[in-house]
Amino acid sequence: MVSASAMKWITYSVVILTFLWILGNIFTGPLQHWFIFRPKKLPQNHKYQFEAPFEEMFIETPRGGRLNALWFKAAGNEPAKGLVLYYHGNAGSLERWGHLHHFFARHGYDFLVYDYRGYGKSTGRRNQKMMYADALEVYRFARKHYAPDQILLYGRSLGSVFASRVAAEQSARILVLETPFYSMTDLFYTYYPFLPKAFYLRYRFSNARSLRQVQIPVVVFHGTEDLVVPYRSSERLKKVLKPGDQFHTIPGGSHNNLLFYDIYNSKMEDILSGAE
Repeated sequence: MVSASAMKWITYSVVILTFLWILGNIFTGPLQHWFIFRPKKLPQNHKYQFEAPFEEMFIETPRGGRLNALWFKAAGNEPAKGLVLYYHGNAGSLERWGHLHHFFARHGYDFLVYDYRGYGKSTGRRNQKMMYADALEVYRFARKHYAPDQILLYGRSLGSVFASRVAAEQSARILVLETPFYSMTDLFYTYYPFLPKAFYLRYRFSNARSLRQVQIPVVVFHGTEDLVVPYRSSERLKKVLKPGDQFHTIPGGSHNNLLFYDIYNSKMEDILSGAE
């Protein structure tokens, strides 16, 4: 028979554990977006400054989305080899991400990038379903101007989940993922492995689920010293890649510097030249 003292401690333990569970769900549920998204907001009259010419536009999407996008055209007299449709990371705005057009333009590609809801000039209430729908809507805009075999889907970090989802549902030439994660749930428990898997996650964002459905070629890049998306979370994606897909490990690479590694540049040159 359990003593009164023991029952008291059991009751206290249950109350404390319940409190911690509720507190944890506040952070992983209603407040989760504060930890995932790091937007830089811009006034609607903001004027972008880039060396190369570009077209600024707004793409209207379902359920109130109004997405600000930049469309850079490759320089030169030759027609562009295709389009890099870029899904950017979780921080900043197009002011930051627009500069990547330099890398792809020198390989003869046009470059299209947009800001997620709540980033830059983009507006609209944000949730997982809406953001997936937005990613598809931007792809549909691109399809009005490019054939599927001209479109290279590129997802970086958070953007990997949107690029993967589009590739799971639509056709393109190739899918490139830079510093992706297995899923947001997996990433959370990679950070906090000591916590029980009993919390509600508002944003589950699963690359693994999407990649199981992707039929086009997939190329993944990840650095071993990535402290934002630990390498082991990305490495788990190997088991869902199909034969012929590539996973490139960059020794010493971190979250924001893969562009400075020969492995990344040589493989990207192959991809952009059509050798892959």
